Amino acid sequence: ASELTDGDKGVVLDWAGLDLRALGRLLEATQPIQAGLEFLVKQKDWKRAVANAGNLSELYLTLGEVGQAVASAHQSVDFADRSGDGFQRESKRTTLADALHQSGVLAEVHQLFREAEAMQQQRQPEYSYLYSLQGFRFCDLLLSQGQYQEVQKRARQTLEWVTKQYWLLDIALDKLSLGRAFLLQALAETTDPSLRANAFNQARDYLQQAVAGLREAGTQDHLPRGLLARAACYRTQNEFALASADLEEAREIAERGEMNLHLADYHLEACRLLLAESMAHGAEGKREKAKEHVETAEEMIEKMGYGRRKPEVEELRKELEKL
Repeated sequence: ASELTDGDKGVVLDWAGLDLRALGRLLEATQPIQAGLEFLVKQKDWKRAVANAGNLSELYLTLGEVGQAVASAHQSVDFADRSGDGFQRESKRTTLADALHQSGVLAEVHQLFREAEAMQQQRQPEYSYLYSLQGFRFCDLLLSQGQYQEVQKRARQTLEWVTKQYWLLDIALDKLSLGRAFLLQALAETTDPSLRANAFNQARDYLQQAVAGLREAGTQDHLPRGLLARAACYRTQNEFALASADLEEAREIAERGEMNLHLADYHLEACRLLLAESMAHGAEGKREKAKEHVETAEEMIEKMGYGRRKPEVEELRKELEKL
């Protein structure tokens, strides 16, 4: 459209990419966002280029191009600092932190999240915690370190904030964080059966709400997160048919959208499910299928640079050796 400036073209291309991503068409989404970024960089329009660079990083990450995701995230932080925009400076530090977390390089990650949170507190003193997608990313890191109580405290508070704004995706992501946190609590509780049962019930309830909320938000690229977490919850309660149904849906969405990061997570959880079924029923052939899943996951993880999951592969290999 000749009446659009190059800067406006860059923004419209970013919108097109975001819509394609929400529909689960991730590979198609990279081209317009990259083209839009090139328009904006040429114009030195850092305030708008930063969004494209951040969105491109998120896309590359879900596609399994972890190295490119980290590179684009570094670029987004650079553009954010040049723009002077407070929100972008905060959010893009969490984009970089998340990409580094998934790569397994943790040296800077906690510092980046804390830096972003301190910036936000200065800009918005009424919000003591990172919220929205930024808060979800931090909670994901904390959960990977077993800090479920901290996540429960944070996500309860941020859920209250985003519910008032009726931000559908953010509400669903907070409920996903809470569901995962209560599941970790249930698995850690070994002395009091009533506390364990209560934590399982809360995990299940929050994860049901999270999956429903992600569907309502209409974001296909986030939905596998909820399905995989709910499948894990069902697995731990020996509800294998429900777990399998969630896994199958997650696999279909991930394969259709070439969401390789989610697909690797699917193979890991499918392995766990088969191991759990084997222990519960002694089913023949489960071990070989589980082994196939973990081998596929390991190959994908190595190829993508998805270093965060390497310890999980080793743990599953040890479990397989015991059978």
